[in-house]
Amino acid sequence: MEAHEAHRGGAPEPSFFLSGAGEHDRVELSEQLYTVLRQTAAALSQGQSVSISARDQELTTQQAGEILGISRPTVVQLIESGELPAHVPGTVRRKLYLSDVLSYRDEIQSRRNAFITESSARYGDADVDDISELLAEARKVR
Repeated sequence: MEAHEAHRGGAPEPSFFLSGAGEHDRVELSEQLYTVLRQTAAALSQGQSVSISARDQELTTQQAGEILGISRPTVVQLIESGELPAHVPGTVRRKLYLSDVLSYRDEIQSRRNAFITESSARYGDADVDDISELLAEARKVR
């Protein structure tokens, strides 16, 4: 390594490769792609499922509902209220971008977490009936 640095004038840039079965089956990977593949392999080895999609992929309202854990009609209501952006590329069917659905999901999760944190601080010593009321209120938070 020292000889290389002395000859080349610095440390080599890290390189990542994907190798195939053949001697010349080798493709250089960007560091970002290498990181994604490494994380994917780690998740799969732990028995987790992995899904990779382009963030600008278009989804149907049904697919958006499945990602958000809500019904298709609820997705339509969110679109009509302006909470969830969508577009109509043809004449009838609404489409949503995966990136918008994931952003909305993250926003909702953040709101719920903030509500739970605030409620815990405010009602830390509440009894079971109080907690049931709080849970009912939390379900209304979108």
